[in-house]
Amino acid sequence: MSWRGRRSGNFYAAMVLIVVGVIGLLANFNLLPHDIFDQLWKLWPLIPLAIGIDILLRRRPTGSQ
Repeated sequence: MSWRGRRSGNFYAAMVLIVVGVIGLLANFNLLPHDIFDQLWKLWPLIPLAIGIDILLRRRPTGSQ
């Protein structure tokens, strides 16, 4: 794996953690409904889908016609 691929993966992992943390804080301060995690849990299939799309896009050759 190239350095760019690792940086990209770290970026996405960091963004997921930040978003989950912000949602958790907002729910703790009653700015979001407490069942927000139940609602978000329904979207878990988007995680492997996004990872698969990212892998496919990274493996696509550049400069070929």
